[in-house]
Amino acid sequence: MRTAEEFNNTYELICEGGGLVIDVPAVVQFLNVAFADFIKIDGFRYTQVSTVRGIPRVDTNLTDIIPYVGHVIHSELEDKISLILKVEFEVEERLRSINLDKNGKPLEI
Repeated sequence: MRTAEEFNNTYELICEGGGLVIDVPAVVQFLNVAFADFIKIDGFRYTQVSTVRGIPRVDTNLTDIIPYVGHVIHSELEDKISLILKVEFEVEERLRSINLDKNGKPLEI
């Protein structure tokens, strides 16, 4: 699974909103692993996973189902997504500095 669209199609039965908006393959793969465990929790639903001004936001009902643990899980997910996005940005910047796009192909000038 590499795209947000594939993720949203896979988890459409538990989505109550916009779904995953961040279309970065590493984020999609990370959330796919996490959600594989979350769907085992009775009543788990999510609304949206997105960024607000560059800051990741995870909106699920985990805080209602398991109050304290849900907040910890949200915080950890947001921190991990933030780290993944920072690494992706840094890799793209370094590739751009040597005139390559994010797929390693020469930039068209």
